[in-house]
Order: sequence, then structure tokens, then C-alpha cells
Amino acid sequence: MSTWIILSWIFVAVLTAINIFVFLKLKQATDQMMKMAFPGAKNMNEAMAKMQQMAKGLNRGPRPGGGGGAGMDVQLKAAMDMLQQMQKGKRR
Repeated sequence: MSTWIILSWIFVAVLTAINIFVFLKLKQATDQMMKMAFPGAKNMNEAMAKMQQMAKGLNRGPRPGGGGGAGMDVQLKAAMDMLQQMQKGKRR
């Protein structure tokens, strides 16, 4: 029975090593993507701050009754019209 316990701990150690290896590779890929997306950022924290600023800028979009939402309405209507035309084409 102790052989199975030893083998299970070896199995756990191997899986942990694989997990750490994959995590480090994914972290490297994330760092590389952030450097490409935000070339002026010195480190990951600065890149994340820039990304959050961009996200806040996107959330400031047109408010109901605030005007400036006409562009979104036009795009939405065009998308809906396109979807209806695609559905009509499938019915034929």
C-alpha cells in the first residue's frame, strides 16, 4: 500500500511541475502581448493602467438623452437590416 502512496505523490509532483511550467509560459506570452499592445509601457502595471484608461474611455459613450447616440443607432439599424436580409436569403 505504501508503494501506491509514493507513486501518487510522484504523480502529484509531476503534475505540479507541469502546471508551473505552463503558467510561466502563459505569463511570458501575456507579457509579450502587453508589450506589443502598449509599446510605451515600462512594465506590466503601467500597461494595465493604460488598458484600464482605455476601457474607461469606452464606457463614457453616449448616455440616454445626452445626444451623440445617433451613430450607434444607425449602426444597430444597419446590422439588424443585414441580419434580416441574411435570414430572407436562407428561406428561399
